[in-house]
Amino acid sequence: MAPSFWPRTRIGWVAAVSFISFVVLYIINGYMLKVSGYGEWWLADVLPFYGLSLGATVFASSIGGVIALFGRDNAWTVRAATLPIFGFVFVRIMIMVLNALHL
Repeated sequence: MAPSFWPRTRIGWVAAVSFISFVVLYIINGYMLKVSGYGEWWLADVLPFYGLSLGATVFASSIGGVIALFGRDNAWTVRAATLPIFGFVFVRIMIMVLNALHL
């Protein structure tokens, strides 16, 4: 069966929508930190909750994507939803390798 672009299962849709919302929130976060001054009120009041929402969306997309892939939903958006967890594992492995080489 050829992979489709959109998921066919409910957990695949949750992973895809969570990943899309993570990307949108991440872009907004980078833009707002770049254009705002560092003495703004929202940095202390809003940013911690914004970070929690970023963490929740990346967690939901990664775990949901892995579950959907094991459930045989091989859509491209589900595969893209698993990218954050692979990035995290890659960074952790590189840190361990560099620590082992004393670099």
